[in-house]
Amino acid sequence: MKYSIKIGPVFSTGALLFALLATSCSVDNPAEQQLSLHPVQESRMSDKPLPGYVPTGVWRVKGRSGNVVYLAGTCHVVPDSQIPFPSTYYAAYQQSRKLFFEIDPDSIAVKFMLVGSLPGVIGFMIDHGSEMRSAEGQTLSQSLSPKTVKLLRAHYGSEYASMENLSPLGLIMKHELMGDTGPNKGDTGPNKGGVDDLFTLLARRDHKKITALDGQSVAKVIKPVMEASLAEARRDIAKKGPDAAVRESILENGGPDTNWRYGISDRQAAMELASMKKDEPAMYQMLLPQRNNQWIKPITRAIEGKHSTAVFVGALHLPGPDGLLALLRKEGYKPEQMYGIDRPKPVRSKINNPS
Repeated sequence: MKYSIKIGPVFSTGALLFALLATSCSVDNPAEQQLSLHPVQESRMSDKPLPGYVPTGVWRVKGRSGNVVYLAGTCHVVPDSQIPFPSTYYAAYQQSRKLFFEIDPDSIAVKFMLVGSLPGVIGFMIDHGSEMRSAEGQTLSQSLSPKTVKLLRAHYGSEYASMENLSPLGLIMKHELMGDTGPNKGDTGPNKGGVDDLFTLLARRDHKKITALDGQSVAKVIKPVMEASLAEARRDIAKKGPDAAVRESILENGGPDTNWRYGISDRQAAMELASMKKDEPAMYQMLLPQRNNQWIKPITRAIEGKHSTAVFVGALHLPGPDGLLALLRKEGYKPEQMYGIDRPKPVRSKINNPS
């Protein structure tokens, strides 16, 4: 699952589905549970590499009226090991009066979007449910080698028993669309918040204005995304065999992504998106360039406005020839990468901005 796994945390095939389904969940917001781990008053940020500072995934664009728009590349699923975020993320939030996110999970529009997406999701499960379940009289353990089963049992612990009714294809799809819920890596599952979840929570607490960049039309992407993910899983299993495909997808994915923290370069983005552009060019256009071109209009309006704004979007929406940074440069703006402290300690006192 090349593009799904590599870019999963910053832009996954399941990220849109997670965001929609999260609106109907009754679990506590994980970002709220972890709020004490974040130095939310942190304000260290500079446009220069000061001592102890590192480049981060936050860019600044100055407006003509003295306002600023910050573009922050986010990770949609953040393990505990990635907290706290670089100081620039908190500083950009503190200095902004308005916030842009891909979606606003609590808005009525998204709730309508959820309702609109359900027929496609249900249709997907009806169409493909049988091939994602083990054949009658068989179990997942009988479809994989003893070595792979042993690794999966160690990975999922007691939860592995609940997956015995899945086929190798179903197991991969569960991982792609629902995250990793094993006891050893459970902090990367869908019930763990992402960067955008935290700042959505803070914006509501602080009564800052939230604007969603995506409209209801994004619901139409959900089923095609799931179909593309399923097709890629099938190809991997046919080419490599079920054992290799399962191990590569679930057990050998390299751990949580960290590139978003420091800003993904154009070269990194090209490498990570190459397989998606090759295998699913229409899907690539729908998920990245098409949405970026829709988003650039409200972002440029914010730059030409009067109030500072922070824009939180998946990190792979920023770099590359189709990314938001390139689109802004074409409009004549000059995005600047910001520097900050990589893992600031949670403190309550506000620190002066050196920039």
